[in-house]
Amino acid sequence: MQFLYDNLTATVIALMTTLILLSIQSRATQNSVAEMSRNRMGELTQTFATWLERDIERMGENFEEGERAPFENPVYTEGGGGTDITTQFTFYRDSTTSSNKEYRIATRYEVSQEGTRMIDGADKPVYGLTRKKRRKEMGTGSWSSWSGAKGVSPSALGYFQIDLLDKNADPVPNPDANADQVHSVRVRFSVVSPFQNTQTFPQATHVGSVLLVRDQSNSSVINVPKNATSCTGGNWKQLTDPTGTPFGCAAACKYMASGGSKGSNNCTGGKGRPW
Repeated sequence: MQFLYDNLTATVIALMTTLILLSIQSRATQNSVAEMSRNRMGELTQTFATWLERDIERMGENFEEGERAPFENPVYTEGGGGTDITTQFTFYRDSTTSSNKEYRIATRYEVSQEGTRMIDGADKPVYGLTRKKRRKEMGTGSWSSWSGAKGVSPSALGYFQIDLLDKNADPVPNPDANADQVHSVRVRFSVVSPFQNTQTFPQATHVGSVLLVRDQSNSSVINVPKNATSCTGGNWKQLTDPTGTPFGCAAACKYMASGGSKGSNNCTGGKGRPW
């Protein structure tokens, strides 16, 4: 009898120890998954925020004073929880090619619902953003078709919102028709963690950024030299290369204008010293 009792006690102790070890292992696995989820969520958020800022900062690039507003009115729809979702936003910039052709570039963000995700114990919609582009040669009046995706967001945005603000940080009503009141662009969005468990916290990151709109009166105008002679007499200071970058010296201006046969593209020392 004592033998059976000892074996039973040993068995119970072994089972309890096994359960404790399994519980510890399960908790460690959950913590590891939650940590990986947070890290991945942070990476997705940082990458998306960085290219959004770089993209929007080019809005109005190379526009001349007095041109139309470099943006259209954002299009909104009501999202989950009453939050307005920007479903479409289009903005413009100008660019030139090596053949001196000038193009207007239109960039469009399109946001649509991608499904639902459990967030804070509730099933909520998540969204995805697709970036598209088209262009037209200035003076032709004919736009190309919208491209396929030229950039996408994480597939689980909790919300996405763009507002055009005045100098007091208040949204401008009908900004396309009141472009002179627009001082900055505010972008807000959240990214939901790609996978979750009971240890996942937070379950979404929230990001906001305010970017100043280009002052069109001070915008850089692309004015490339016609020939090397155009760069003499200090005229090179008012000229740029085809990308809109100013020249550092007359030698660099002549070098580009002559196809590399005159001067130097280096503005430090020798033939390329500043004139």
